[in-house]
Amino acid sequence: MKRASLNKSVLPVLLVGALALAGNLGAAGVEISQYREGRLLTCVPLVDRTFELSFVHSVSLTPVTDYYRLIESPAGDLKINQTAEVFLAHGQGLPSLVDEPDATSFELRNGQFILEMDRDIGRLIVRTDKRFKNRLHTGNSVINLNQWPDSGLMIAPVSNCQQ
Repeated sequence: MKRASLNKSVLPVLLVGALALAGNLGAAGVEISQYREGRLLTCVPLVDRTFELSFVHSVSLTPVTDYYRLIESPAGDLKINQTAEVFLAHGQGLPSLVDEPDATSFELRNGQFILEMDRDIGRLIVRTDKRFKNRLHTGNSVINLNQWPDSGLMIAPVSNCQQ
């Protein structure tokens, strides 16, 4: 009988310890910070190491979605790699050639231009403006990048995203 009560009292301690350890492991993700000030705004965990940025293009006033993934370098560092850009209209600031740098394919599918690519991004700086509905999408959430004052935001990969 004492043995059963001992097990019941040990179990909650083990569970609390396991949950604390799991909370410290964190997932790979991206940190969003104010570019000029360097102030960290949030960290967004990425379940599958992919995310998208969507916005309304400032010239064509049409929706654009850029697709990214985090990849690990041979040294073990994470970096951002752009895999595609999907848009509706050609125009200033949008790809318009089959031989775009780092492009792997360029096609028109279901009324959308799709530029697939393998482009490493050194620093991902996003200039936000409420008029252009800047959003970061992950597998299970949408982050409104316009919740902060219009400015430049730096998006940087991290191996352990803790909130």
